[in-house]
Amino acid sequence: MKGKKRLVILDTHAILHRAYHALPDFSSSKGEPTGGLYGLIAMLTKLVNELKPDYIVAAVDLPEPTYRHAIYKEYKGTRKKAEDALVAQLKRMHDVLDAFGIPIYSAKGYEADDVIGTMVEKTKHLKDLDVVIASGDMDALQLVDGKRVRVYTLRKGLNDTILYDAEAVKERYGFGPELLPDYKGIRGDPSDNIPGVRGIGEKGAT
Repeated sequence: MKGKKRLVILDTHAILHRAYHALPDFSSSKGEPTGGLYGLIAMLTKLVNELKPDYIVAAVDLPEPTYRHAIYKEYKGTRKKAEDALVAQLKRMHDVLDAFGIPIYSAKGYEADDVIGTMVEKTKHLKDLDVVIASGDMDALQLVDGKRVRVYTLRKGLNDTILYDAEAVKERYGFGPELLPDYKGIRGDPSDNIPGVRGIGEKGAT
């Protein structure tokens, strides 16, 4: 990407959530839980060294319900209440981002996913900018656009990462990123309690 600047957009909650479940129950000298925060910092350090971004911004979720909850009352209805240790670290996450000097973006009534999608739509047409979404959530792959918009995500643990462009998405799913919303709509998304077409599973949806 010679001559281009690189923007990295952090899907911050998704990264911290993955780190929280991947790491032991670390704690500070005061007994505060820190495993997820440690993982977030490790991921930040790794992506700065590997991707060498010119700009980094962070998208975060707000605690209030979103327009998705208004449309579908059962949205995320099967999820267990977040553990106190995770909630505490989600609050402290802002301190980490502030310490790194990373600006934080959110929008009332919307998820971080929506904020990220908006940023991508507003920047992907800039010819001198390379956009990378750093996330722990594979839903971000639907935003991949050729080699101009890519997704940097955790494959296993915190050290095994992969950078998805359109070809890599096609290799994983058998179709390009532009068809991922259709695939999700047909198959459904159990993690968000969204039903798909009755009787059609992963193979049928593919």
